[in-house]
Amino acid sequence: MKFKFFPNVQFFEAEKADPKDETGDVGKEIKDLSRHRLDLYLRVKSFLKVLSTVMDLSPFLLNEQIYKFPKEYDGLYEMRIPKQAKGGVFRIYFCMAINEISTLILLCAELKHKKEPMKLGTAFAKLKQYRELVKQGVMQ
Repeated sequence: MKFKFFPNVQFFEAEKADPKDETGDVGKEIKDLSRHRLDLYLRVKSFLKVLSTVMDLSPFLLNEQIYKFPKEYDGLYEMRIPKQAKGGVFRIYFCMAINEISTLILLCAELKHKKEPMKLGTAFAKLKQYRELVKQGVMQ
């Protein structure tokens, strides 16, 4: 998989780049994580590196490391790193790129301590914004 940190249109290469240097909400949240929770930051970085080597999300969906939201959130997914933890879970909301095969658009992120997602509405709004930018030809 390849990654794009919304609204950045550049590809993120997990082998060469550091996710804390990326832009957008996800980049900002990962940068904050690197300052305050280095252990969890290293897990996020490692997970993104593993995810960059696969072409199919099915195993991650089966073990619930990645969750696909119901139809009302058409096309929205969430990564949970780790899947469950007492100290909190880092969640990255994303969608599949419309015109690019094996590319994930990372929309927003949050460090969660409660079961219910706090930024789900924000993620869905960014998904709609991404689709509109693709329709206008601004993004691929």
